[in-house]
Amino acid sequence: MMENTQWKWCYRSLFSTAIFAIICIYAFYFIDGMSVGYAIAFLSFFLAVTGVAVAALFFHRARVMDSILNGTCLLAHWIYSAEEAEQSARREYANYQERNRAMFLVIGGMLVLVALAMMIFAGEEGFITGAFLLAFMVFLFIVSRAMPAIALKYAQHSPREAYIAEKGIVYEGAVYPFHSFLMRMEAATFQKRTGKKPALLIFSFTQFVGLNIRSPFDIEIPVPEGEEELASKIAEREMNAVARELCAGQGILEPL
Repeated sequence: MMENTQWKWCYRSLFSTAIFAIICIYAFYFIDGMSVGYAIAFLSFFLAVTGVAVAALFFHRARVMDSILNGTCLLAHWIYSAEEAEQSARREYANYQERNRAMFLVIGGMLVLVALAMMIFAGEEGFITGAFLLAFMVFLFIVSRAMPAIALKYAQHSPREAYIAEKGIVYEGAVYPFHSFLMRMEAATFQKRTGKKPALLIFSFTQFVGLNIRSPFDIEIPVPEGEEELASKIAEREMNAVARELCAGQGILEPL
């Protein structure tokens, strides 16, 4: 059975949260605030809070993945050749780049605003703090560019399998819950084979990256030959589920 690596990331996130919390407390009480103490405390607090959110996200993903791998309400399980898996990994790499760019613009923009405010209104000490924040923004930019490449390498060595269930999908070793507090599935469509491109079962998600800021992305799952009818039925089933959820959320009764 495929390994559920989401639990490892959950534990790592909790460990990182504890480290940043300790750094925040130390910087606030034992480092001169107007030198770099406030900057270090602010960044470590921000990263600690982020770590809690990330740990909660991975906890939910790990439970969903356990449910899917255990066969709970499993709709389909497909295994791919090495060539099919490579083509899919390249498509996911391009999508990941777009998502990271959106997240960096939001977080990087916030850091720039805080850094400029410190440099303009807090004198010489504020200038040092602002420079520190700008340096951290550069670090985030490097990370945002490197992570898609790391994810591509990971996908190329991941299990060449797809699990599709009622609660979510597991594809190339990664899990995508249909409903979580930072992401939800908006649509499912079946795309017929065109030329050399295989038939695809496309799940469209919306990721929340900030207040009223949404970043859409698609997970394209290749459909093996002979499974087109099943894929079409799965897409129709999931769209009906989304429609029922929207009706319930708006207080609209479904037609009998």
